[in-house]
Amino acid sequence: MRLRSFTAQTMKEAMHLVRIELGSDAIILATEKIGRAVKVTAALDHEAILRRPADMPDAKPLDLIAAALDFHGVPRDLSDRLTDMSGNFLLDNPHQALAAALRSHFVHQPIMERKPAQPILLVGLPGAGKTSCLAKLVARARARNWPAAVITCDLEKAGGIEQLDSYAKALSVPAFQAKDEQGLRRVMTQIPADAFVIIDSAGSNPLAPAELDRLVSLGQAVKAELVLVVAAGGDVSESAELGQLFSETGAKRMIPTRIDTARRYGGILAAADAGKMALGEFSVSAEIARGLIPGGAELIAQLLLPAQSAETSLNRPKARTAGSRS
Repeated sequence: MRLRSFTAQTMKEAMHLVRIELGSDAIILATEKIGRAVKVTAALDHEAILRRPADMPDAKPLDLIAAALDFHGVPRDLSDRLTDMSGNFLLDNPHQALAAALRSHFVHQPIMERKPAQPILLVGLPGAGKTSCLAKLVARARARNWPAAVITCDLEKAGGIEQLDSYAKALSVPAFQAKDEQGLRRVMTQIPADAFVIIDSAGSNPLAPAELDRLVSLGQAVKAELVLVVAAGGDVSESAELGQLFSETGAKRMIPTRIDTARRYGGILAAADAGKMALGEFSVSAEIARGLIPGGAELIAQLLLPAQSAETSLNRPKARTAGSRS
């Protein structure tokens, strides 16, 4: 185990030293006040990486919150704002304080809270999980006995049409294809007016203005709401830029995916903050029927700073230890 101690005048300065010396995988094991200074003990090895900031037994609440946000790579400015806001709430329970800060800073608008009045157009990078999100949204709609239909505008992805057709057949909803705006408008005339319509778009490069313009045109063609799908675990700076660029298409909500396979969630907050986007449902597993759940401050706080094991709350398998049996 690589164990180091760092002393600085403030927690922020001490955490900066930790990141410089040990990198982003360093885990804070303990903090203590030494006169007017702060001492932070950090470790770097495989087992330490698997630990969570909540394992700091003697840390003060705000230090615990700051360490958790640092662990997840939350941008410094946003981390400072959330830590300061947490200090405005009761701090005997840091998880609840962080949840309150998140609730104050981020808007939560689930897509499936009530049947959307307009079509939903899922947008995002290639491989972000748009098609599986579409299936999960349809499954939620079917569970509520909402009439639904799906459309794909992603006609070039290998196996994309077949994947959508298999989802549609399994969920007993009609599936359509549309190559362009004209085709999308034509398909919409074949769908009952009271149906919940989810549209799958091709993965788009946000650095290519023409691709974003096409998304805008598709949305305008059928008066659809653009919803950004973002995979968790991505680079924080890239995620922030992603949120900002897709917000320029008119997207105001986002669905984070791959929550169950990511260890750090700072990119999700960075994207939502930079794009001024509301957080909708979270995709927490590959299971179509129950893999999409409402997000909200409590879930995000659980991911960032678990009140109990996040693996337990998200039905993740626990990490095996030496001597354990399968």
